[in-house]
Amino acid sequence: MTNKKKTFPSTTNPKLSEIKKEVYQLAQVKTTKMLKGLKVEFTSLDFRRKASWEKALTILKGDDSFEEWRSNPPEKYKEIFNQIDIASKEHQTNLENTNKAFQKLGNSIKELDKLTKDVTEEASSLTKDNVVIIPISIPKKNSNKSH
Repeated sequence: MTNKKKTFPSTTNPKLSEIKKEVYQLAQVKTTKMLKGLKVEFTSLDFRRKASWEKALTILKGDDSFEEWRSNPPEKYKEIFNQIDIASKEHQTNLENTNKAFQKLGNSIKELDKLTKDVTEEASSLTKDNVVIIPISIPKKNSNKSH
């Protein structure tokens, strides 16, 4: 009888290629150079080692877990996040209103420019030398003057 070791798919210890694939997908990059440029924590990692890939995966998944935590935070943070959301919405509304005001201002400037051009043309035509002849009668001098 031969004693063969049975192999089972490992669910707790994924292969390096699987970890790399997941890291690249989460980071949305294609190379380790791009990965190192993504986060400061990645610059010190040696991506020739599996442990570095696992650490990168943990860091990237930690971002997702924060979003999960953010969606249902502890009570003491709910009011703070609510205030942040309100301030963010107010800021967005103010920004939209400012953009609309600048757009209206730009339109007003265009209208003023057109009006200025029209008035300038009209003033120019009024100031041109136009000779107007007005007939007037001058009384004739009497040659027989009586003194």
